[in-house]
Amino acid sequence: MEIKAVFFDLDDTLHDHQAPFAKALLDTFYHWPSMPDFNTAYKKFRYYSDYFWKDYTQGNISLEQLRINRIIATLENLGKGISEQEAVRFQENYENNLNTPILFTEVPSVFDALKRKGIVVGLITNGPITHQQNKISQLGLQDFINEELIFISDQVGFAKPNPQLFHTAAKKIDLPAEHLLYVGDTWENDVVGPISAGWNAIWFNHRSREPLTDHKPLAEINKLSSLLNLLNL
Repeated sequence: MEIKAVFFDLDDTLHDHQAPFAKALLDTFYHWPSMPDFNTAYKKFRYYSDYFWKDYTQGNISLEQLRINRIIATLENLGKGISEQEAVRFQENYENNLNTPILFTEVPSVFDALKRKGIVVGLITNGPITHQQNKISQLGLQDFINEELIFISDQVGFAKPNPQLFHTAAKKIDLPAEHLLYVGDTWENDVVGPISAGWNAIWFNHRSREPLTDHKPLAEINKLSSLLNLLNL
């Protein structure tokens, strides 16, 4: 099997999403006598983000309501009840913290190594167009990835794990699915989604999550640099 293109997830795959989340909790709920474990809370937050994303993409709720629902559900699951007003304040703090995203340190060297070997590098991410484009610009990803190889769900009209989003990317670069690899941190979106489209998948499981289905990724890694060894680069 020859991998000719590698596409990456964005949030918490190429940059740290947990640190801004933890700071937003501290900034919003500073009056609490104790905080939930940040790693546990973040895992639940990502779960509920994906859970309510389905309602958003189906037109059942607004993006604003999704953002309120996910933090209320996260904290309720951890025994911390909050109001909608507090949820809005958390989201404001969270967005402020996300205004200065920082790439994981390994990302530039991984991208450089892939491109030196002639492997196409792309990006497939769920999210609102402007929000994700701003992050891509702030992270400097346009220096590594051609704009035509960046696929944002709200722009394409399909969201992960819908295989159609991956089919769209494959059609754009005119390569068969067996030569394509996707790397991401979320099981359903970044493993189930690409495998359902016939792609190869590598699970970047740096948050030590458990698999949710019987799908078989090529490998599970906790450092992006491990990808280079797997591809013999």
